[in-house]
Amino acid sequence: MADKKSRLLERATATVRQPRPDRLLETGDKKKGYRVVAISLYTPEAEWIDYLTHVLQRAGNPKANRSLVIREAIAQLQENLEGKSPDETLHYFIERQVRRSNAS
Repeated sequence: MADKKSRLLERATATVRQPRPDRLLETGDKKKGYRVVAISLYTPEAEWIDYLTHVLQRAGNPKANRSLVIREAIAQLQENLEGKSPDETLHYFIERQVRRSNAS
């Protein structure tokens, strides 16, 4: 029994991976691609995105999905904020929040 125990311990020790904290550091040679990002949406927002996706698919874009809708929204936001200072960017978001509050 002791022989089996020592073999198991030896095997477990041999297969333990050593921590590599340097893998967490940003490096310039990382491939650029995409990342999966989780976001929180209120139910009406999520339903509206699903509705837009459905509209696009029915209109003839079979590859339309939520990511497409969100990426287009981000592209629009980038256009709206291009060249704005941090203060102007903050003002933009505050104005949008006030308009949404007044609309409800």
